[in-house]
Amino acid sequence: MWFDVGTNYMANAIACLGSNTQTEGVPVSSYFVEKLTRSIQRTNQKITMDNWLTSIPLADKPLKVPLNFTVVGTIRKNKRNVPPELLKLRSRSVGTSM
Repeated sequence: MWFDVGTNYMANAIACLGSNTQTEGVPVSSYFVEKLTRSIQRTNQKITMDNWLTSIPLADKPLKVPLNFTVVGTIRKNKRNVPPELLKLRSRSVGTSM
């Protein structure tokens, strides 16, 4: 589901039925993000996702046409496709982000 920032009202939602969710062969997180963001595609808006949905391929996809929106989210360090430079935490100062 996603919320309108100006009104705080829920604007869109899809029920996740766990293993019974039919995703048409698409990974579950990609399926839900694509379905839930249909109404804001091509609007140059930003969406914020939690660490269950965030992944590198999923964050790269919306930047490409025709989706044209930006993703902000926390990513778990054990996810596939995380670049090694993001895993080097000791070389960064406290309070920095990439």
